[in-house]
Amino acid sequence: MSDQVGDMIAQIATAATEQSAATEQVNANVAQISSSTQESAAAAEQAAKACSELSNLSLDLQKVVSQFKLDTSNQPSYQSAVERHAGRAAAAGAGH
Repeated sequence: MSDQVGDMIAQIATAATEQSAATEQVNANVAQISSSTQESAAAAEQAAKACSELSNLSLDLQKVVSQFKLDTSNQPSYQSAVERHAGRAAAAGAGH
């Protein structure tokens, strides 16, 4: 009977050691997840700041560009410019 008690105590000790190791692994994983979460939050904050700055720069650029006025009354349309370019490309291809 004392052998059985000794065996049970040994089994309990082994199980306790295994549980301790598993708990340590879980703690390490939780710490890694926490670190990754903090890094992701910092990256998201930096991205939000960069987006805000880019938006402000875009608005500033829009204000500057809006000051320029182009006289397009004597300019060919975009479509006719594309057609001229296509015609030149076709002629150059036919010459080869």
